[in-house]
Amino acid sequence: MLPSSIIVILATALFTLGAALILFWAWRRGFFSDLDAQSRVIFEDRDWRLVRPWETDADRAARERSHGALQKPDAGEWGGAS
Repeated sequence: MLPSSIIVILATALFTLGAALILFWAWRRGFFSDLDAQSRVIFEDRDWRLVRPWETDADRAARERSHGALQKPDAGEWGGAS
């Protein structure tokens, strides 16, 4: 029973060390330096101008100031009727 426990412990240690090394490499390369900009990169320009019914008036006004006049969504996008 002891040899199998050692194998499990060593395998766990190797996987943990591998994950830690990958995270350290990503941190050193700057992947975590500007997470706010990376979170916005998935949106297309038109996505920023669509009316979102769940937003507050202040959020909507701030988004309109920074991205231009808002547009109604087409069917099936951001809450538009399907």
